[in-house]
Amino acid sequence: MVAAKNPLVAPLVLLLWPRLNRLAARFASLAARVAAGTAAPRRRAASRPAAARPRKPYSRLPRRFGWLLRLERQAAAAAGSQLRHLLDDPEMAAILAAPQAGRLLRPLCRMLGVRPPPALVPPTRPTRPRKPPSSRPAAVRPSPAAPPAGPKRAAPRPPPNACGPPVAV
Repeated sequence: MVAAKNPLVAPLVLLLWPRLNRLAARFASLAARVAAGTAAPRRRAASRPAAARPRKPYSRLPRRFGWLLRLERQAAAAAGSQLRHLLDDPEMAAILAAPQAGRLLRPLCRMLGVRPPPALVPPTRPTRPRKPPSSRPAAVRPSPAAPPAGPKRAAPRPPPNACGPPVAV
């Protein structure tokens, strides 16, 4: 296997494995809810500010389309082929219609280089029209060579000497 010889693959596998396990568990849960008829659209929870969110260890994985194919061609191509076959299966249509399926499967499709079917593509948001450029002239910026003008600061005072007044040297 080429992955055992490539020193870049081992750390990525350590980051990727928990993510894939979690994705598989979530997908199995979604499939069970669809089969039971209880899969309902989720309400959006109030999001926390970005600074307060804990950083996930797998958030450092690459994000380019088909990035796993570049590292481990044979295994990733086989997994991508199986995913394509699974997504084309007519029995999968009910699961793919669930709103959560797109959030689960789009990252997997991206990493394996599989174009997601139309059912997984998120709806496009309406774009806001751009504001016309203002008629005001652009602000004059100082040249980068000139140091910024600012108030002059006095030299810092030496700390008071416990034995007496400061001595000039």
